[in-house]
Amino acid sequence: MSHVRYRLTGTSFPGTVDLTVRADGRARLEHARAGGVRAWTAELDPAVWPWLLDALRSARFPDVAAPTPLPGSALREVTVVTTEVAGSAEGAENGDRGPDGDSGPDGGSGPDGEGGPDGGPAGSLLFGWRDGGELGLEPVLRILDALVYQVGDGAVRETANELPRLAHRSAPDRALPPPDPGSPAAAAFGTVGGQPAYALSRPGRTFSLYGLPYGEDLGAATVTDAPTRAVALGTAGGREIVATGGDDLVIRVWDTGTGQQLHATTGHGGPVLALTASGGLIYTGGADGVLRVWDAAGSLGELADRHESSINAVCVDGTLLVTGSDDGAVRLTDLSDGRTLHSLPGHTGWVNAVAAAGGLVASAGSDRLIRLWDAGTGQELRVLEGHEASVTGLAFLSVAGRPALASCALDGRVTVHAPHTGTLLATWHSGRWTAAITTAPKPPAHTEPTAPEGPATTATPEERATTGAGVVSEWLVTAGDGVRVWAADGTPARELTGAVADAVATDGALVAAGSPDGTPWFWRLADGGFLPETSAAAVSGDGGITALAFDGGSLVCGTDSGTVRVHHPVDGVIAVPTPHTGQVLALALDGDLLVSGGMDGTVRTWEAVSGRPLRRLTGHTAGVTCLTTGRVGGRVVIASSGYDRVVRTWDATTGRPLSVVHGHPLPVYALAFGTVGGRAVLAAGSYDGLVPVRDAETGEDVVVLEGNPGTVRCLRFIGPEGLDGSDRPDVLAVGCDDGTVRLWRLPDGERVGETRLGDVPLALSSDLYAVTHNGLSRLTPPQSQ
Repeated sequence: MSHVRYRLTGTSFPGTVDLTVRADGRARLEHARAGGVRAWTAELDPAVWPWLLDALRSARFPDVAAPTPLPGSALREVTVVTTEVAGSAEGAENGDRGPDGDSGPDGGSGPDGEGGPDGGPAGSLLFGWRDGGELGLEPVLRILDALVYQVGDGAVRETANELPRLAHRSAPDRALPPPDPGSPAAAAFGTVGGQPAYALSRPGRTFSLYGLPYGEDLGAATVTDAPTRAVALGTAGGREIVATGGDDLVIRVWDTGTGQQLHATTGHGGPVLALTASGGLIYTGGADGVLRVWDAAGSLGELADRHESSINAVCVDGTLLVTGSDDGAVRLTDLSDGRTLHSLPGHTGWVNAVAAAGGLVASAGSDRLIRLWDAGTGQELRVLEGHEASVTGLAFLSVAGRPALASCALDGRVTVHAPHTGTLLATWHSGRWTAAITTAPKPPAHTEPTAPEGPATTATPEERATTGAGVVSEWLVTAGDGVRVWAADGTPARELTGAVADAVATDGALVAAGSPDGTPWFWRLADGGFLPETSAAAVSGDGGITALAFDGGSLVCGTDSGTVRVHHPVDGVIAVPTPHTGQVLALALDGDLLVSGGMDGTVRTWEAVSGRPLRRLTGHTAGVTCLTTGRVGGRVVIASSGYDRVVRTWDATTGRPLSVVHGHPLPVYALAFGTVGGRAVLAAGSYDGLVPVRDAETGEDVVVLEGNPGTVRCLRFIGPEGLDGSDRPDVLAVGCDDGTVRLWRLPDGERVGETRLGDVPLALSSDLYAVTHNGLSRLTPPQSQ
């Protein structure tokens, strides 16, 4: 079987990635890391194989002189095994145009015209991570990098995803054993029933509650097989509560008095593949086949009926909700009661796009056909043709006062049909490939159309002759290898950008598009003017924007990471209703405030009892492993740190960043606020055993504790009630993974106590207790002064 193998490895690359793309449209991805091997399989869009072979031929692969990679650098290796020149033949037959314009309706031969049974670009090439551009392999790597991201449903994020969705029906490969998650555990001290207690999470048990000092059982819960990595005890809204978070990305909160679970917010656990917004409600679909409903204040639940595979498209028309899926089904749901009205069969591949208006429903996808349905009866009315690659977008519009249906596809072609008759009104090429299409009202007055720069090809005179007479009342906006505005007869109005965008939306005055780096761009529709002051910067860790919708003056964005953001064109991000998109690694409770940190690099704040999201704090460039809260300068302050080795503090009420402290050479795993001589300080413990104690306001070092061998796992300032003697010195307890807790007097940094536990300490209390995997231990009091 002809195939292309793409391998990424090197000491500076996290593990080894191995992608195999086959001529039959199948793909397999393996990611080997220290914890094990994870793998996925997927089906690829029919355009992928011809695109890939044409890109390889254009680069004259493998006859490229690659420089010798630097020792220890990240490496790329491309290997091509061909027994036929399927890419050339299929490209010519199907009219598939490569993402960089490598073939067209009449193309398909190699760079020297040698396409045929003996012209396969077989061979292998090893080169440095950054050498692809010099070798002319950028078009090849753009396809392969996007497939690495997409086949793994965004789990491998080290490569760029700059193409529309090409991988479908992605699934974990159960043939390989899953990575060993280890034996994570977490603990926290607090009160239960008004008495001192602690919570402990271990494998197989979400949490258990025990009393102090005798360890009596106060309750437990097991609600998930996923490891729990963070737990917190506190009091909020007059209730004593326990919060947990872990590998299933869900933050759960219980009332410890009643045992009632108060909330458990979850997202899609992968990319947002479809999104629409209407009347303040946001509807999202993902790879889990679930349609979730949100508002700016958080999750409102999910529809009961799930698709069997990824939801790729969603739209709302009044109370009618339409979804399209990788399972080929189109489902109509009544939003007034959640009842499924119709499940429409007919498509032979996945459904990429749906639209609804005036009692009609349209759907299209990888079978290149547009199907029209009666929304009331579910009856298929007609099938429209005109595309030579997978259809990626649909939009109803008005042409000369009459309904019309526009479509776009990976072949770069746009078509406009009369839906009631099936008549083709116009067709043209909007670019090399097109990912999305939407409608916009034509401004009352606008400049004369000018041809867009770049590769866009407008309608020919013959194509334009098929357009019905009359005034065009709406424009079309396409996104793909550029964002362009068109009259409905194919006349170009303007090109807004030549940059790649996978999503586009309009509200009548503005056009918004989403970039692969997660940046939303805004333009004025009337004159095409770019609005840099409203185009927000990309949010680290969110991935590219996959879907957009305007609603009530706000722009709703869905992203590769699974985040849903609500933007205001002036105020920026105003709400993020979705939870963390990576493992929840840290939790802290402070009165009515719940704070969480995740592998997605964000710090989130929530109303502890209701679960309503408050703020999302961004700035970390890697996972957040530890959190704490404290009072500094009369206000509540959040401190966070993790794998990026940076300690950040935030105003808990406003979310405003307060300080950023660099200097840790290795990841930070523990933080604690305290006082030294009445001065507010923040201690941080890291992988190297060092514990800097810094002024909580200025970040200046007060003392650095160096005698802690091993990774610091927990910190606690010992309160006066935990000490003997009348002078009551300031003491910091430091727990390390060598199973030892050491006590340090501050500010002179003298060690005044040590307790060997025989197990890793998970949490420390101010009254000299420690919790390990095995339960509670009493610490040796500090030496008298």
